[in-house]
Amino acid sequence: MKLLRKGRATLLMSTVSASLVAGVSMADPAGKFVVAVDQEPQDLAAQGTYKELNAPGLRNVIETLIARDPLTGAYQPVLATSWERIDGSSLRLKLREGVKFHDGSDMTAEAVATAINFVWSPDNAFTIQEYAGPGKITATATGPYEVVVSASAPDPMLEFRLTMNGISSAQQITENPSAHFDTPIGTGPYRFVEWQRGQYWRAAVNPDWWGYSADDAYGAGEPPFEELMFVFRTEGSARTSMVRAGEAQLSVSPTFEDCQAADANPGYSCITGPSDAYMYGRLDQSLHADPRLEDMRVRQAIFHAIDYQGLADLIGLASVPRGQLGTSDMLGFNDSLEQYAYDPELSRSLLAAARADGVDVDGLNIEIIGRNGTTRIGSVTEILGFFLNEVGIATTINVQSADLFNPRVRISGYAEEAPRAMMQVHVKQNASGEFGVNLLGNYACPNINDPAGASRSSVYCSPDFDAKLFAALNLSGEERHSALRELVGFLYDQYPIIPLALLDKGYLIADGYDMTFGADHRFLAVNVTATK
Repeated sequence: MKLLRKGRATLLMSTVSASLVAGVSMADPAGKFVVAVDQEPQDLAAQGTYKELNAPGLRNVIETLIARDPLTGAYQPVLATSWERIDGSSLRLKLREGVKFHDGSDMTAEAVATAINFVWSPDNAFTIQEYAGPGKITATATGPYEVVVSASAPDPMLEFRLTMNGISSAQQITENPSAHFDTPIGTGPYRFVEWQRGQYWRAAVNPDWWGYSADDAYGAGEPPFEELMFVFRTEGSARTSMVRAGEAQLSVSPTFEDCQAADANPGYSCITGPSDAYMYGRLDQSLHADPRLEDMRVRQAIFHAIDYQGLADLIGLASVPRGQLGTSDMLGFNDSLEQYAYDPELSRSLLAAARADGVDVDGLNIEIIGRNGTTRIGSVTEILGFFLNEVGIATTINVQSADLFNPRVRISGYAEEAPRAMMQVHVKQNASGEFGVNLLGNYACPNINDPAGASRSSVYCSPDFDAKLFAALNLSGEERHSALRELVGFLYDQYPIIPLALLDKGYLIADGYDMTFGADHRFLAVNVTATK
């Protein structure tokens, strides 16, 4: 059966690796591989390597110092060949020698330090700041091919943060920084060629890639294609049609029905696997929110009005979370929690009690907004509106493009609409394997004067919670797990953000190809192999 081809990627990796060890040479790159993606990149800046959802395919051009192995999740060398802890807040990394950026400049320690400092600079206010942790990250060259990366506060997650940070040309950053955002210059197996706005971006194979001569290059093999093209199609049906017609070899985020249909259609299959992505509803509760949403009974009524299993079934390739934004294998997971009960009668009684105490429940109208690139976002927002309407809460449904949605869900846009009643339905990834990133980015009190802060999209504010969170982020091991677990349990009773669904991810892939991917679902052409 072609549907849900889980597990084949593991076998493929083992087979290809064995052939390389045995001395079997890979074929020369040939042809064009087209990927139909669900949204156009916001930009192609190096900081975007952390977000495959918003910068699909960028890691083929811009590489990181460290990466996560897609099969084991272990850290593996990329542009750094090794690294060691100096202390609780610093790493010393040995860099790969002889690597050149696509503009011909050398990848030295000075160049790497320039790239790191540019990406993590709070002054640049890149969205990667949500992964910055408790301190400011800086880098210093300590030798021709040695760099020390430090955080201004103890940071046991510093290695993880370097898996997020793309390394791009220091020459470009210094001489033409504006081009950095739409003309990426990295060290990867593919060189950027062009970005046709509203249509596609493409890259050509890099014949000078360091991986051709390295015995520790990542991936299932050498770059297999002459050209990569990422075509933007927000409509899932359009992406599916491209694969059916042979216009694309891969499409992202098919619906469950598309995957089922693949079993009966020749020429392509559906492959799926677990992901580190989740869908949630950020419910305005602090700062510039409508004061009626500060009433605990109103928030509880909203949480208990939703049929979570029905929602997961609607989304497809999704499961019901256990009352928290993550899975049971994550550090800080609270195994005493279960998902909020679907109890519309309880919701109605809570609203009646609030109404009796003078809360203007009947005048409340919650805007349920989503970004148009999110899978089935129209159906999801509509059904959420239906559930809330059923218990007596009025709603307005609004699905927006990224250029409209993104500014509204960041702290810099909050004050412009105050007071507002909003539920932001969004999909987010967490590749860290722990709850610290989730808590910092989603629940730490946002600072209206710091739009670059990690909590730029938080809708919650509690000084007591923040103090405990920042103390927990300085811990490690079992102490960190215990502290994070306690905070997750505390938030469960505060009803600030609704964990809607945990998401598997799927692809439609043309017959004759197979692909290795991990829970972060990074698309790397070196992990695509021909089977025909």
